[in-house]
Amino acid sequence: MASETPPVDVAAVLAEIRASVEQRRASMPAALTDEPALSDIDLRRLLSEVEATRVVSVHWPLQGETALQRVIALINKVVRRYLRWYINPIAEQQNAANDAIVRALHGLVTTVEEQQALIARLRARIVHLEQSQERSQS
Repeated sequence: MASETPPVDVAAVLAEIRASVEQRRASMPAALTDEPALSDIDLRRLLSEVEATRVVSVHWPLQGETALQRVIALINKVVRRYLRWYINPIAEQQNAANDAIVRALHGLVTTVEEQQALIARLRARIVHLEQSQERSQS
């Protein structure tokens, strides 16, 4: 003789789960339950600021208004030309590092935006499911 299991009250189980979730949500820090802090920051604007300053140039213009300033500028140009073999590789390395950083930041910003969109879709889906659950219970 097989023993029969009593019927499960689905509404009671769901209510218990919801109460448990609400209790956990209430015990969590506000920083975890609110929207992420990154949504308040315009990441694309910050990224464009980084891009604007990523190139390092070792060739600043040398000018002079007075005769003495022009002589000093000429001396600096000559020194710069003879030190180019030493300074340019350093600037090229820095520019390559800056380019890699900007590419990584682009990827991170894209990932953050995708994650925020996914969170928004999931939240909308939860609200929709809760509303359809409430309608089916009434």
